[in-house]
Amino acid sequence: MLEELKNLIRLQMVDLEILQIDRQKAQNPEQLEAARKEVEEKSKELEDLKAQLEETQQRKKALDEELEQELLHLKKSQSRLMQVKTQREYQALLKEIEEIKKANKLREEEILKLMEEMERLQQEVAKKEEDLQVAQKVLDQEQAKFDQKVQELEARRAQIWQQRQDIAKDVPAPILKRYDFIRSRRGGLAVCAVNDAICEGCHMNIPPQLYNELMRDNRLMECPLCQRIIYHKDSYKDITGEE
Repeated sequence: MLEELKNLIRLQMVDLEILQIDRQKAQNPEQLEAARKEVEEKSKELEDLKAQLEETQQRKKALDEELEQELLHLKKSQSRLMQVKTQREYQALLKEIEEIKKANKLREEEILKLMEEMERLQQEVAKKEEDLQVAQKVLDQEQAKFDQKVQELEARRAQIWQQRQDIAKDVPAPILKRYDFIRSRRGGLAVCAVNDAICEGCHMNIPPQLYNELMRDNRLMECPLCQRIIYHKDSYKDITGEE
């Protein structure tokens, strides 16, 4: 086995593990995403309810003020009854007073409905606030679990990174540069096995002459199709641990 190739295979193995760790750190688990979505939905529902409550309160306030003004109007109209001089004026004023009373009754009924609506909305707001607190607690728990997992991943990554540094020291600088160049352009995979004349990087057949030379294992070689550094799988099982 080529010593340089052995080190490149080891380097590729640790780089793949680092890549996997980075992906795990970047990907939130389903439970965390579900909890976050639940909090967002509950928050939106609570905001909508509070907006409805505010609108209802404003409508009631406007009606209260309107009723107050009309009650004053009614009082003034009633006081004028003693001042009218003709029967015609008296009847007209009585009709006006009756219309004011009817309108005020409708206002009072509407205010009562609004008060009932406010009470219902206040109860819903209180319930939704409780639901939001529960959802937030679940989110906090899921976030704490994920944060703990990230800490463990970062600790593991630091260990693997040190392994990478140790391995990279044994790889000649030009070869290491070549390896990193390929890896940056091939999704993190720069070194791959060839099994039964098939490159496991691009899954294409290796020409027979090239495959025969690869099995002789006397120099670094690249796949003619994907340009990854390749090795004969059976020859490096001791390094990869593959059967």
